Amino acid sequence: LRPCRCRRRRRTCSMRKKSGDRRVGFDSALLVSGYVIGGAFVLSLLAWWGGLDAVAALLLTVAAVGLVSRLWGESALRRLDVTAECSGAALSVGQTVVLRYTIENKKALPLVWLELCQSLPARGCMKPESGFIRRDYSADEQACTGRSGAYIRRFAFLMGWRSLRWECRWRGERRGVYRPGALTVRSGDGFGLTERSRETDALAGQVFAVWPERVEVDVSPLLRDIWSGTTGRAGWVEDPGVLRGERLYQPSDPWKRIDWRAAARTDELFVRQYETIRPQSILFILDSATLDDAEAGISLIGSLILELTERGVACGLALPRTGAAAARLLRPDDPAVTAEELMFALSDFDAETAEAGGFDRRALVSAAAAAGRLYMVGQEKSALSAGPLAGALAQSGLRYLCCERGGGLCFDELRREAAG
Repeated sequence: LRPCRCRRRRRTCSMRKKSGDRRVGFDSALLVSGYVIGGAFVLSLLAWWGGLDAVAALLLTVAAVGLVSRLWGESALRRLDVTAECSGAALSVGQTVVLRYTIENKKALPLVWLELCQSLPARGCMKPESGFIRRDYSADEQACTGRSGAYIRRFAFLMGWRSLRWECRWRGERRGVYRPGALTVRSGDGFGLTERSRETDALAGQVFAVWPERVEVDVSPLLRDIWSGTTGRAGWVEDPGVLRGERLYQPSDPWKRIDWRAAARTDELFVRQYETIRPQSILFILDSATLDDAEAGISLIGSLILELTERGVACGLALPRTGAAAARLLRPDDPAVTAEELMFALSDFDAETAEAGGFDRRALVSAAAAAGRLYMVGQEKSALSAGPLAGALAQSGLRYLCCERGGGLCFDELRREAAG
């Protein structure tokens, strides 16, 4: 992880990356080179043969120190296990997740110094509260490691057959997805001449999602268009005019459901079961490229999805193409689409490189036919309605949810502060 100091090392880094070598760096002093060690030993023999005992002793010492340092550095990371455990994979802005690290030195050779390197989260979505120091890599280091920087924690004197255990809280700073990948452990000899790095799979496959910041929203304007009755804490209502059947009374049933006429005839208690009016689904089409403040719009949509899901409304999400990802469509009629998956999609969405109107039109038209309501989200209705996508979805009852007033629902009408 140290910068390459010569062309030969840059070529070595490139060859290791191509060959899949797990070691991402080897930055040592010239004294531990095999040529220097061998040359110093040969010269010491020649000096001793020529009667220069002091010179021979000096050269022999240089060779011995270089050899010991090289062997020590080569053995430093052997039988060194690094593990990490996490307490959760999804958090909101301001919340924390605990990572528990363990480093075990399963050999008698002590480690005078040790460094643990963890990659930087994408877009700075997470940050350690203590223990780690941030380091931004130079261009040469980025070419060798493929990373822009790392969070580094340093330790001293890990004795043989000992282990280090500690916890670190990582705080969600902003919306995003953090894929830490492999941890890099770095150590060497006690003289500071040999340095060796090795990647470990301690956090391989782990994904941490920082959800968009949740704000207080009022979903009644959306529900008012879905069904006539807006009561019911679960987001659904029962139609007392449609009797679905009766069953025997249970202690948890309310008394108002009892059919007293049937009880008088049969001397048994029956309760009425009415037809349930369940809400229709909502598909949000997020055209974030038209929003002046995309983060505020994403936070509002994420809050609406969570609130509507709690009320029993199935939600879907359509996201445009970005610089690194294709357009994404999560249909509300798909049973596999959950609120957690929708929030993960919003967390992983790169709004800065989103393409205006970059949706799969054919897939959206198909999803619109099965959705209860469609809401296109953008800055203003006039700009959204002028696009080709609005024309293709006009027959599906497309509605607009905009930041500015001027037709359709406005963001301010859904924020709890404005509604109260």
